[in-house]
Amino acid sequence: MTLSGKYLYKYPFKGFKRKNLDSYPSHTDIKILEDTIKSKYNINSKEVVIGSGANGLIQNLIKLFLSKDGNLVTPYLTFNQAEYAASAYGAKTYRVFTKDFKINLLNIDKTINDETKVVYLCNPNNPTGLYLDPSSIIRLSRKYKEVYFIIDESGIEFTKEKSMLDYYFPDNVILVRSFSKAFGLANMRIGYMVCSKGIGELYEKNITVNEFSGVSCDMAYQALKSDCYLKNVDLIIKERNYLMNELAKLDISIIDSKSNIIMTRTCFNSDFINQLINMNVSVVPIYDENNKIHLRIAVQDKKTNRSFIKVMNKIIKCDNIKIGG
Repeated sequence: MTLSGKYLYKYPFKGFKRKNLDSYPSHTDIKILEDTIKSKYNINSKEVVIGSGANGLIQNLIKLFLSKDGNLVTPYLTFNQAEYAASAYGAKTYRVFTKDFKINLLNIDKTINDETKVVYLCNPNNPTGLYLDPSSIIRLSRKYKEVYFIIDESGIEFTKEKSMLDYYFPDNVILVRSFSKAFGLANMRIGYMVCSKGIGELYEKNITVNEFSGVSCDMAYQALKSDCYLKNVDLIIKERNYLMNELAKLDISIIDSKSNIIMTRTCFNSDFINQLINMNVSVVPIYDENNKIHLRIAVQDKKTNRSFIKVMNKIIKCDNIKIGG
């Protein structure tokens, strides 16, 4: 249960010729995908830049903005790739406490200082799955025109809520998206960012080309054109609701996730985690601000989810293992 969400639907992908495997992606391949993204999401005033998944894009953006000086501001409970990248360049990270597991923009605002170069926000957040109104992020970004706001929308399709793309956002906001989650193409390592022309040019002048493959471009293009990913999204939402309901029956409190992942409010102890491991179940232990252990659970296919609930039930009911940390 540690994967980002198992691929639940089969695309009618066309076969690939050998030439797709023995050559780098051409400028035409990349432009076709960029133009398809622009057309699908009605992007007119911003640039689209393809990258090696949201993960790769985030690392490269941190490299651009924090390799010389400055600091990063990010929530305590969030996807930590931006922090890892900042640490690699010797930059300081300010981790901001959440409020009832929600990203607290007021605290983010208070933490930004004269040395802050980047604010990283994941929406919906990972690991909590909680969604934040993009308009509130935009208001904060307008207050700090010299700070880059990287907004990671890797799981936005599961929310059925508005995206940053539904708003006109300022040039210091960089939207990052992925084909790994809703589109089920995690192994292709491809994503994109939506940004100002200036940031797009800066990125392309300073980042190594060919970080992704032509095959990845082609599969992402076909996935966008087919709309089969919508079936994938609906199936994962259905399975997410199943898991949340079944876990509640086991007296496990769950945060009301809007993404393809679930995080428990209930705390667990190391014995419980070891029991899961002994039964070949992997989950992600999440340590909160008070060092309490929660579980982050990735929604999988129907068969796997039901097996997971059986294991949880066995540990709690049969083995009489205490949950609390």
